[in-house]
Amino acid sequence: MDDRSAVIAANERFYRAFERRDLAAMAACWSGTDGDACIHPGWEPVYGNEAVMEAWAGIFATGVPMQFTVSDLVVQLLGDIARVHNVENISVAGEREAIGRVAVTHLFLRRGSQWRMVLHHGSPIAADGEAPERLSEPEFH
Repeated sequence: MDDRSAVIAANERFYRAFERRDLAAMAACWSGTDGDACIHPGWEPVYGNEAVMEAWAGIFATGVPMQFTVSDLVVQLLGDIARVHNVENISVAGEREAIGRVAVTHLFLRRGSQWRMVLHHGSPIAADGEAPERLSEPEFH
């Protein structure tokens, strides 16, 4: 399997673990290091594998059966790092209509012959496709 296909397969394993709410399968997707980071939409960032797994355990404990249809997939290979951008079209399992859309960035690190996640960052997409109005222009220092 070429690297691009292997990264896509790693991304798919992540979503299968998420849908099944399978913490062991989710843990197997990650690098398992202090370099792991997770930024869920609307949540404070969590850093380090232990905190990342605690966050997933909390999400899975809600019992909400989510289903993901991934679209807009972009894969970039950068040596032993791969960056994946995609859109999560989220629905409640068994329902057809999406309840939300999230723009996602994943970073994977090659460890031996495996690609392991080191970053999951999701940002909600406004329902009407319009970006929220900014209160003020950002300042750059």
